Parts: sequence; C-alpha cells; structure tokens
Amino acid sequence: MDHVDAVKTNMTAHTLTVTFDDDDLGVEEVVKTLGGAGYTVPSFRRQDG
Repeated sequence: MDHVDAVKTNMTAHTLTVTFDDDDLGVEEVVKTLGGAGYTVPSFRRQDG
C-alpha cells in the first residue's frame, strides 16, 4: 500500500501496527484496505510520535 512506512504484527495479542504519514493516507483508507483483504478491524487506536 502506498504511503505505509511499516507494518508490525503481534500474533499473540492479535494486533497489527501500521505506521504511515497521515498527510498522505487516512486511517479510514487503511481500515478499508484491510477489510478488502478479508481482515476485520474491530477497533483502532491512534498513536502520535
């Protein structure tokens, strides 16, 4: 996916961390893309820094 800098998975915690520049890409677009790949995103948390 364009504008994604990094993706980190934690299979034990069932989490995915996506690092991206939100000037170029929105959370909604990331969630929509994951949904299109068959994944469910029940919640998300924004972390600045």
